[in-house]
Amino acid sequence: MVKSRAGKVIPNIHVRLLKRVEMKPRKGNKFDWPGFKGWDATPIYQKEIDILRKEWSIPFKKANKDLTFVDDDDIIKKIV
Repeated sequence: MVKSRAGKVIPNIHVRLLKRVEMKPRKGNKFDWPGFKGWDATPIYQKEIDILRKEWSIPFKKANKDLTFVDDDDIIKKIV
């Protein structure tokens, strides 16, 4: 179960974590890019996807097909 980066008003959703992603901090021309750690994930319940699309205009379409990124800080709990 994960929360949205956009705020608490957007409901939490269930996702399947697919692949771990870890990017180290990098030096840029004008500023330094921070590193991040998270997961490539896909939403798993069509009912939750329909609510996000209709009420919040989040462009998910199909359960287990759409991909999204989930930051480690946004993971609420693991459901087995």
